[in-house]
Amino acid sequence: MQALKALVIFMGVLILAGLGLLVYGLMTRIGGEQDETRVTAAQPFGKAEYTMPAGANIAGISIDNGRAIVDIRKSDGGAELRVFDLSTGRPSGTIRLKAVP
Repeated sequence: MQALKALVIFMGVLILAGLGLLVYGLMTRIGGEQDETRVTAAQPFGKAEYTMPAGANIAGISIDNGRAIVDIRKSDGGAELRVFDLSTGRPSGTIRLKAVP
């Protein structure tokens, strides 16, 4: 009977420890993402200039996870998506979409 009582107490302690670790993990993930956003937004990178193709227009800009994605519509019917790192201002990639005749 004492062994069963000790086992129940031990399992209760394990459940409480598991719940504590779960809460800790959730809090660090939620808090960590907000801190990274603040650091990225607080670091200016100065002036950055990039050229667009002739006759192109900017159709839209979206910002997420420290990156800016610029949607460029070209005069030939194609499009480009240019990805920029907001902490450095440097381009990190280009996706070219060609129009099919």
